Amino acid sequence: MYTRLKIAFTLLLLISTAGLAAQNDDAGSSGFDSLKLLYGARSAAMSGAGIGIPANHEALNMNPAAILRARDHSISSTFMDHLVGSGGGSISYVYPKNIYEAWAASLSYWNSGSMDRTEISSTGELVETGDSFGAHSMIATASTSRFVSTALDVGISLKFVYDSIDSNSASAAMVDFGALHHTSNPNIKVGLAVKNLGFQTSYYTDSKFKEHLPLSYGVGMFVQLTPEFLGALDIGKASGENMLLKLGLEYQMNPAFTLRGGFKSNAGDYHMGGIAGFTGGGSLGLGWHIRSWNLDYAVASYGDLGITNQLSLGYIFAN
Repeated sequence: MYTRLKIAFTLLLLISTAGLAAQNDDAGSSGFDSLKLLYGARSAAMSGAGIGIPANHEALNMNPAAILRARDHSISSTFMDHLVGSGGGSISYVYPKNIYEAWAASLSYWNSGSMDRTEISSTGELVETGDSFGAHSMIATASTSRFVSTALDVGISLKFVYDSIDSNSASAAMVDFGALHHTSNPNIKVGLAVKNLGFQTSYYTDSKFKEHLPLSYGVGMFVQLTPEFLGALDIGKASGENMLLKLGLEYQMNPAFTLRGGFKSNAGDYHMGGIAGFTGGGSLGLGWHIRSWNLDYAVASYGDLGITNQLSLGYIFAN
């Protein structure tokens, strides 16, 4: 059985790698883009690489299978300062019931901030109206993970998203699937995740135009290089985007202080000739652990577009 699992994960990894450099003809065509945001400063500092990280309190939005072996139950909240005045946050709760079963739930929101409203004149020019509008999103998630064998955990998340733009709104219901393979080497894990499978439940217009959900899939590998140093590598794809590689590193300097860094392969998308373009795709972060409290910070660069910041505060309830 273990051999078959290893072969299956290897094939999935090769399939994903084959399309890494391919261009996507439907780039930017999906709706409900807030589903692509990742809340969690630890994950953000590692550029979103984390599908294969085990016992991960932030895993319910990356790979629900990985919450199973998390240490004790926890509650956490994250605030994100995003691009062009937008931002959001989340609150989540993870409950590992025992070694065979775990549950989690989260609620996240995103706000675009105020945007100027324009109209198109009879000559095709943009005209300022002096008015403004905004966009908002809410996502509710419930997850569970189960023990299958000493080599495999599986998980599933049910999600509901509500988006509004100006006076119009739409909603959708989705499901995520995840698996985490514990290899014969205890320092190596391999994860698999498929996200945002579902259907639209309400529409922006009376014509019921159907938005494309941002379906995504990916594989990830986790390696515990030393007791203090770990690495994570993810390869994945979301509809409307090209294949993406994410690399994350974490080094625990002492029991109270952790350094993190990461890089994404789409760095070139953020290079527009400015002086900050070369930093695109990179991320850095710090983590503090004090008794039962975790405080994490991350900054991620989008090159000439700007930077984003995330701050997470979590509490682990010791049994």
